[in-house]
This record gives sequence, structure tokens and C-alpha cells, in this order.
Amino acid sequence: MWKKSGFSLINFLLLSSLLLLSTKQTVAQCPDFKKIWLNVSQPLDPNIDDPGLAAQDKLLSNWYNQWKSCGAKPDSVFGLLLQRRGVINSWTNRKKEALQFYEMANAIFSKPHCDTKISSKPKIKFLIGECYLYDNDYVKAESIFEEIVRVKTDPGHRSFQVKSYLKLAYISNSSGDYEKALSALEKGILLANELQDPFSVLELSIEKIFSYQKLARYSESNAMAYDAIRLAATLKRTNELISTYEYLATNYSSVNKTDSALYFFNKVISICDEQKQKVPVYLYTNMGVMYFSAKQYDKAVEYYIKSLLLQVDPYHKALVNYDIALATAKKKEWNRSLAYFDQAFQLLNLTSSGSFSNNPPASLMKIAARKEYLLSMVMDKGNTLLSFAKDKNQSKATLRYALKTYMLADTMIDYMRWEHTGKESKLFWRNITKGMYERAIETCFLLKDPETAFYFFEKSRAVMLNDQLNELGANQRLNEKDAERERIIRRKISDLQDQLSESKPGSKSYAGFRNDLYNAQEEQQIFIKKLEKENPQYYSYKYDNHVPGLEEVREKVIPDGQNLISYFVGDSAVYGLSISGKNVDFKKIKLADYQKYTAEFQKLLGGKEIQNKQFAHYLVVSNKLYELLIKPFEIQSNRVIISPDGNFLPFESLSFSAEKADFLVTKYAFSYTYSASFLVKMKRSEKGMSSTNEFLGMAPVRFSKKLNQASLPGSEIALEAINKHFFFSKSLTGVNASRGAFMKELSSHSIIQLLTHASADSSDAEPTLYFADSTLTLSELSSSVLSKTQLLVLSACRTGVGKNQKGEGVFSLARGFAGIGIPSTLTTLWSVENKSIYELTELFYDQLKKGVSLDIALQQAQIEWLKTASKSDQLPYSWAGMVLVGNVEPVDMGLSKNTMYILIASIAGSLVLLGFYLKKRFFKRKLVLQNY
Repeated sequence: MWKKSGFSLINFLLLSSLLLLSTKQTVAQCPDFKKIWLNVSQPLDPNIDDPGLAAQDKLLSNWYNQWKSCGAKPDSVFGLLLQRRGVINSWTNRKKEALQFYEMANAIFSKPHCDTKISSKPKIKFLIGECYLYDNDYVKAESIFEEIVRVKTDPGHRSFQVKSYLKLAYISNSSGDYEKALSALEKGILLANELQDPFSVLELSIEKIFSYQKLARYSESNAMAYDAIRLAATLKRTNELISTYEYLATNYSSVNKTDSALYFFNKVISICDEQKQKVPVYLYTNMGVMYFSAKQYDKAVEYYIKSLLLQVDPYHKALVNYDIALATAKKKEWNRSLAYFDQAFQLLNLTSSGSFSNNPPASLMKIAARKEYLLSMVMDKGNTLLSFAKDKNQSKATLRYALKTYMLADTMIDYMRWEHTGKESKLFWRNITKGMYERAIETCFLLKDPETAFYFFEKSRAVMLNDQLNELGANQRLNEKDAERERIIRRKISDLQDQLSESKPGSKSYAGFRNDLYNAQEEQQIFIKKLEKENPQYYSYKYDNHVPGLEEVREKVIPDGQNLISYFVGDSAVYGLSISGKNVDFKKIKLADYQKYTAEFQKLLGGKEIQNKQFAHYLVVSNKLYELLIKPFEIQSNRVIISPDGNFLPFESLSFSAEKADFLVTKYAFSYTYSASFLVKMKRSEKGMSSTNEFLGMAPVRFSKKLNQASLPGSEIALEAINKHFFFSKSLTGVNASRGAFMKELSSHSIIQLLTHASADSSDAEPTLYFADSTLTLSELSSSVLSKTQLLVLSACRTGVGKNQKGEGVFSLARGFAGIGIPSTLTTLWSVENKSIYELTELFYDQLKKGVSLDIALQQAQIEWLKTASKSDQLPYSWAGMVLVGNVEPVDMGLSKNTMYILIASIAGSLVLLGFYLKKRFFKRKLVLQNY
């Protein structure tokens, strides 16, 4: 045992001698603690049976007491001894005692000392962070590890920064924030390579393999895994090699490459046999997943049951029960599947009954840890119920239960939205949940329940946009005292949730944490109720995230006899829901037809030349889309709001006829929105904000050479023509139309007009707006304050285009401006010709001056264009690329320059006439007096 522990008999005897010597020291005389520290600073193996650990523990305890009694100052050596004592306590599973000694040591190291360079060493910080992590206090642990990687340190302690990056990644992965984990891991690997620490590189790489896997980025996960295998083999790290082979097998299983997956699973079994180790308990689960992916469901169940027999932890048992539920559902063993779902929830103490007709209560799901796994369980239970109902000829009772289950899943999605801070992680979960919303809508369609369907339509889109608007609006309406109170409550809930996540269901600690969470949630609800009463504006922005119902849509979105049509594009069908003042129409549209004709339509919109050559085909395709998307709803109103699912299609340019050009713009005034909720939030009459000036116009005309953009001659002339409509206005052209000037003026004008370049496409390239000197990207807008601008006109190319994020919408420049509170945007869908866009913009302002709504103004501008344009300019490519997004209420333009000049001239003339009149009366009166 002495040899195994790495602690020799000689060392043990030396420590014992030192212990005896130390006990003979008098109270008045302190021993030479520096020499003593040198004798105990040797490495030890963390083996609780090692006599060396017990000897050091006793020795350190004795020295600690002597130090206090002899009156020596607590210098850095004392700190090192305290740290060592904490390590011994940690190794012997006395974590609370270890934390006390670490905290005392840290207090010493945080003060400057003349005898050492130690100053808040990363090592002691790291040890404290580990204690918090062990105690499931992820919030405190994360704060400490972030401090370690942020603060500069000496080269000898940079290894603890590497370790801290690994811990930060673990915390992020545990909460489902995989993109945040990747960021920490990349920094950690870079530093580990710099320090030439291959073992740390291996540990970080394995965690990175996991992050990539959870994000379904399998090719990157595989590439990292092969590198890790080579490194693990070089370092002769068997356990790391096994873990990496498991990840590789799982990756290949996820993309249905069963042979490759089986090869790597067998590699794990082979290594375990060679090393005479037990097979990892999750190996059988992963093999079950592999057979499940290969649609060999009997085989999958066989391996899941093997895995279930090996599991000890209730949480892991629950996950395997969940796997069996999925496999038996595929076999259409509905009752058996639902029984396994119920068993999984019971193991997690979320349900108590043995009936699968009961779901866990939302109150429990709100405080539950590991929501990403629980959400998957709830969603899949809903899917099982829907399939069950369809298999049994659409049982109404089962369908209603499925809908109830999807509602629970949606509630959980709301909880998770607030827990994930990273944009990429939020988008990842939006993508994952899109399928759930499709099946929920399908359930509503089978139940003929359009109102609930509309709820899911709304929850499936632009939620992050609404969250952004909520945060921007709320932050301006809460005093510091309430803001701090809110932060404290949120932190308490987060801390308790983390503690609950690591506690075993059914244990005493689990019950205690859950009870504390109930109380914390109740405290939060009382606080929110108080805000609702005392600060209703803040409450409405931050917490009142309800989806508008049909009556609210009629009252706040389409009060002027408009018609709202919302579309949902799923993986198996397209659904359309039309809402007017009196009717609701819920339709199912063939996905294949939708995909075929929208793809052809997009190609035909790609350029003027292709549209001219294939105009007959254009009419056929645009007419097919009209018959597919508009005609079935029998719209009576002449004003239509389209809420698309993804990219905007210019409905104005669809044709009533397949033989001749008969565009819908001649009958309907179209506008577009990200969601009905966005329009409710962006009602101008409810904003309560006014801007300092009426109009800001910007036309750079020429651009800095580094931007590589062609000049825009004529844009300044177009701006001058538009500027005549406003008296209180500001026009910036040339070098004055800079990025800095735009950011400075953004929030102080009611209407903003930009005549410039923009670049955007449907790839990962970020949408960019160009100014004379520099650019503004989409991501830079999100940090701006809430704008007071009421209308933004983007007379630039492709400002309504961007990457379509599944489950959230198109991230375009127009959406970016909507995200800072601008309710109405006139934007472009393709590279419109300068002449067309300038003239259409001028026609739009001519109509707007009449006081009409924005959608009518754009429609009339486009109709006017069609009346006077040449035959080639009547092609939709020339006029239909400009669309209105958002609020359509009229915008007050004030008095125009011409009107003001006429008014001033009239007043001046009147004053002159009044002067002549008064002068005449004066002389007349004077004459009378003289005669008198």
C-alpha cells in the first residue's frame, strides 16, 4: 500500500518526528514555519487510506493551533498551510471544512506581503470554485472561475486558468448552453497548447466533443474525437480513450451510420476486456440508441433493458425508461410506451400516480433542473399521444390530452428562454422546438381548434425579438431598488435550481431544495404582483408575455377592417390561419406544392432579365401561389397583413390570372409582420414617446475606398425631393452621412430615410449597412437603446434579407431595427435598381403626405408606378421588392417646407396689409383731430 500511494515509510517517519518536535514548542516561542512548510509541501496521493494523509492532517491541525497561540502574524506561509489543510480535508470528503480553510487562505493571499509575491493566487481561487461546484452552487462557482480566467497571473499559475476553462464549459454544458461552453473550451485549448500541457488539451477536447455532439455538429465532433484518440493513445490514457470511442460511436449512430457506430462500440468493449474493466453503464444505452436510429426497435429495447439493470441513480433510470418509451412507441405499443413515460416522471418525483393520463404540474417543471431532458420527455410524450390518437382514428380524448401535454412543453420552453443567455443556444432550442409546435398545430387542426392553433403559431416565431423588446422597454422603467430586489430573487432561484439538479430524487436534500424553490418562486410571484400594481409599464414589458387571443387581434391588430393571415411551414405540412373581424379560417396546405412553387418563384424574382425572358412562366407560378396561399381564404378586406414563417414573399406581385398580368397589388394593400404579438407591442398610440425632430435623411453618395462600394449618383437629388415634405428636418449627404452621425441621430427623429448600400444573403454572412466612412452590422444594433423613431425607410438593397433561423425567423437589418423598438420599416427584398427605388420612395412620401396608412401609401405608390412606367419597368422586379414591415398606422409628417413658406408668406402679407390698414386709420384719425 505504501508503494501504491506514492508515500514512503521514510516520509511517514519524518512527518511523525516533526509532529513530536512541534508538540514540544512552548507557547511563547513559534517554530520556523517556513522550514515546516518545506517538509509538508511534497505531493501526496489523494487516497483516504494513506497514513501520510492522516499524519499531515494531525500535524497541520497542531501547527494551526500553535500559530494562533504563539501570536505569529498570518503571513503567506500561514496561508499556504491553511490551503494545504483545506486540500487534506477535501481529499477526505470534508468539503465544508475544506472551504473554510480555503477562504481563510484566500483572505491572506489577497493582501500584499513583503515576503512573497502571492496575491490572490489562481490556485486557491480554483480550489474554492471546486468546493462551490461540488456543493452544486453553480452561480458562485462560475463567478470564481470567470475571475480566474479574466485576471492576469504569473506563468506558474496559468495552468489553473486552463482548469477553470474546463469547469466553465462543464457548467455551461450542464445548463444546455453549448455555444457558451464551446467558447470557453476554445480559449482553454489555446492556453493549454501554449503551456505545452497535452493532458489538459485532451480533457478540454473531450468536453468539446460533447458540446459539438449536443449541437448536432457531428462532423466537427468527429474531427475533434479522432485528434483526441491519437492524443489519448500517446499519453496512454485508457479512460479518456474509452470516452472518446463512445462519443464517436454515438455520433455515427446519430447520422444512421450503424456499421461505423457498432465498430466503435466494439472498440470500447475490447478495451474493457483487455484492461479487465467493467463496461461503462451507458454503453448499452448508447447501443440501444444506435439500434433505434436503425429502426431495429426490438433490438433497441433489448439493450435499453440491459442498461436499466445496471443503473443506480434515479435520474439515470428515468432517462433509460424514457428511451424505452420512445422505442415501444415506434412499435405502436401505445399503453406500454405511456407507462414508461409515467415511470420516468415518477422516478424524478414529478408525478406520483400510476396513471399515464396525468402530466407533471407546471409548478414542478418550473423549478426542475435539467430542463433540456425533461422538455424532450414532455414533447415526446405529446408526440406519442398524437400518434396514438391518429392510429386509433383520431380519438378526441387522446388528442385533447396530447394538446395539454404540448401546452406543458410550451410552458417549459418559456422557462428555458430566460435561463439561456447566449443567442446561439437560444436559437438552438428554437430550432429543436419547431417540430413540437408543428405537431401541436396538427393536433389543433384535428380538433378543429383554431384559437389554440393561433397560440402555437405565435409561440413558434419571433419570440427572441419580443424578448429583446421586453428587455429594452423594461430596463427604462424600473428603479434601482426594485431592480436589485429582482436580481436577488432571480439569483436565489438559480442557486436553488442548481442545487436541486445534483440532488438525488427522493432524498432528504432533494425534498429540502425543492421546498425552498417553491418558497423562492412564491416570493417571486408576490414581487411580480407588486410590480403589476405599482409599476404596470414595467410589468407589461417584462413579465406579461401572453399571446394575443383572437379578440385582442381584432381589437389591436386589425381594428380597421383588415385581414391577418398567419402561415406555419412545418416538415410535413403548411398551415394557414386567416383572421378577420368576424371569421377565422384554418387551412392545411400541401407542403410539396408550397415548396415547389415558392422555390420557382424565388428564382424568378432573382433578376430583371430572367423575369423578362420567362414572364409567362412567372404568371403561371405566381398564380399558383395565389391559389395556394390567398384564394382559399376568400378575403373580403382590401388590406391584408401577412405573418410569414421564414422569408418574406412579395404577395403584391402574385397574379390573379395565369395568362395576363393582373397583380394582387391592384386590389390589396399588403403589409408584413414578424408576429401578431409584435404588432400588439408596437402600437404607436401606446408607445408614449415622441421624437425631437420630424425627419432625418442620409445619402452618403460616395463611400470610403476601403468599403469597396460603388457610388450612388442621384441619391442626394432623391433625398432633396423627399426632404421638401418636411420643415423640421435634417439631411446629411457625402462625408457627413457617417456611421457615427447615424448612431448619434438614431433616437431623435420620427422618420429616418437611408439612401445607401446594404449587403445580405441567406447564409451566415451578417447583414451590413454602409455609410460614407464605415459600416453597421446587424449584431451592433442589439446593444442600442430603445429608439423613438416611428418609421424607417431603408432605400438600400436586400435590407429585408438574412439567414432564416428555423423556429425564429429571418435575421435581417429590418428585423434588427425592429429589435430596438422601431415599429414600421419600409425594406427591400432584393437588389432593386437605383432609379426604381428612388422614384418609388418619392411616390410613397407623396401618398404619406395625404395622411393615409402606410400600407395604403405603399400600395398607391406602386399602382402609380405601374400606370406610368415603361413595359420593362412594369415587371415585378422593378417595383415589388419594397415591402412594409410592422405597424401600418399613419405617421405625422408635420408641415412641409412649401406649406411653411406659404404660411410664412401669408402671415407676412397679412402683417403688411394690417400695417397699411393701421397706418391709414392713424392718418385718418389725425386728420379728423386737426379739423376739429
